[in-house]
Amino acid sequence: MAKFLILARGTGEAYKNLSPQEMQQVIQKYMAWSEEMRTSGRLLHGEKLRDGGRVVRGVNGKVTVTDGPFAESKEILGGFWMVEAASYEQIQRDLANHPHLRAGSLEVREIEDMSKRG
Repeated sequence: MAKFLILARGTGEAYKNLSPQEMQQVIQKYMAWSEEMRTSGRLLHGEKLRDGGRVVRGVNGKVTVTDGPFAESKEILGGFWMVEAASYEQIQRDLANHPHLRAGSLEVREIEDMSKRG
């Protein structure tokens, strides 16, 4: 079965004005979706990412590090899940009820199996 990385993108605006109780309900929906995938045996890993970060670039042989990675965009990468699925179509069905679709988008990328390369 192929492995896929699901990236949760958004601006954070959808949850900005929620009460603590409403935010807890949102978190429960994310946890329920993850638990459903875990129970099916297809969730390999998933985490929420902390705000901020660093961007490391190599320019003309020199390494530069900047705060970021959102200097030019309001969109943030808030979390990820690594799952197994037979196809993109299966992932699309899995994501049809994902709670993040209320707040942003989900980018799905198939992970290339590098283990078979020498």
